Amino acid sequence: MPTKTYLDEIASPVYPGELFEEAQTGVIRRENQVALGPRAMVEAGEAAIHRWLMRYSIIALRISMGAVYFVFGILKYFPGVSPAQDLALATTHLLSFGLVPAVIPSGVAMALIATLECAIGLLLLAGRWLRPAICLLGAQLTGILSPAVLLAGRLFAGPHHMPTLEGQYVLKDVILVAVAMVIATTVRGGALTDVYERCPTRK
Repeated sequence: MPTKTYLDEIASPVYPGELFEEAQTGVIRRENQVALGPRAMVEAGEAAIHRWLMRYSIIALRISMGAVYFVFGILKYFPGVSPAQDLALATTHLLSFGLVPAVIPSGVAMALIATLECAIGLLLLAGRWLRPAICLLGAQLTGILSPAVLLAGRLFAGPHHMPTLEGQYVLKDVILVAVAMVIATTVRGGALTDVYERCPTRK
């Protein structure tokens, strides 16, 4: 009867394993006996978070932007509630070449803006019909950023031409442009790719 021998322990960054015997050779192996060290545990945690972000980050971006648009749109249905009402009406007056409020009452104009924002928000929240949602979003973002040019004197009337609260309200919308660009990449099937999966030897 052959004598059973133990091979050297084979290090593994996973969890403690178990002994098993090869049927043909009768050699008993001992694998996966090295427990996770602190660095390996941190890397395993980072990898798990990374996988979660790869899967859900764009979805979270779309839903959060949809919620913001829907809530801000709802506020515009109620006169005097939205802090952007005066700025929106002044911008609409310029973009419509004076039709608002000369021909179209201000209340109607605000209702139309509110409906546009709510529609964008609902489409983003639902994740359906993203192509028309992106088109509407592009038009809406052009409108909300236009005061930086059309009403520059009003937005940068702070000390030393620093932006006022209205100016800061408009300038922060450049973030929405970047978010819209990311969401737009998904319309034709774009998705995040993990460079480490394609290049596993990369450090």
